[in-house]
Amino acid sequence: MVSQMADFTSSRAFRVAGAKAFAEAGITHKDVDHLMIYDAFAHLPIYGLEDLGFVRAARPAPFIAGHNTAPAGKLPLNTNGGGLSYMHSGMYGMYALQESVRQMRGTAPAQIPGAKISVCHGVGGMFAASGTIIMSNEPP
Repeated sequence: MVSQMADFTSSRAFRVAGAKAFAEAGITHKDVDHLMIYDAFAHLPIYGLEDLGFVRAARPAPFIAGHNTAPAGKLPLNTNGGGLSYMHSGMYGMYALQESVRQMRGTAPAQIPGAKISVCHGVGGMFAASGTIIMSNEPP
């Protein structure tokens, strides 16, 4: 529960799920071309950038302000507009997965040229549960 979080600026569930997915996929953050973070709330991409290890703690604001998360940036984020802009049906996580698949297929409306690895991260249970899926369009 949110009321039981040790720190309201970070999610242990994000850190655990992300680290496990990266280890199992055998990739580093520098390998990632595209990122989807479930954003039912505006702060979740900030949690994700920090807790998944893409940006040092307290540094996501300058990273975002520098247009690094824009479609032409270093780490395109939520290229379908995210749940706050694209739509939120109550099951938005499926649309985040769909955007990662489209990016890997090369069929996304805001396609990232040459994207080879997409990370899709979701959260549930009031930030107590999360999952990270890493997709690629190349064989392992």
